[in-house]
Amino acid sequence: MRKCDSRTADLHAELVKALRSERFDQALDLYDLIEKRKPDEPRWAHRKGDLLRRLGRDSDAVVAYERAARLYSVRGFDARAIATARLASATAPRRLG
Repeated sequence: MRKCDSRTADLHAELVKALRSERFDQALDLYDLIEKRKPDEPRWAHRKGDLLRRLGRDSDAVVAYERAARLYSVRGFDARAIATARLASATAPRRLG
């Protein structure tokens, strides 16, 4: 395993612990670090969006879901890109007026 892959695995292990312990702010920081190490991997943005939505941070979740949808599309996962875009749309805060 390359050093970068090992560090990403360490971050993933920390993420799992943070989520299990409900240390969600730490988990969000870890998602950011993992995304920086694996910027072409859509799963991290998608999972971050799921957590943000769970925390009631819908606007931030939409941004994460849209990033994930773009990355899924670029990687050729069109069905997943469409599903994630729909999730972003369903999560978007409704505007009054």
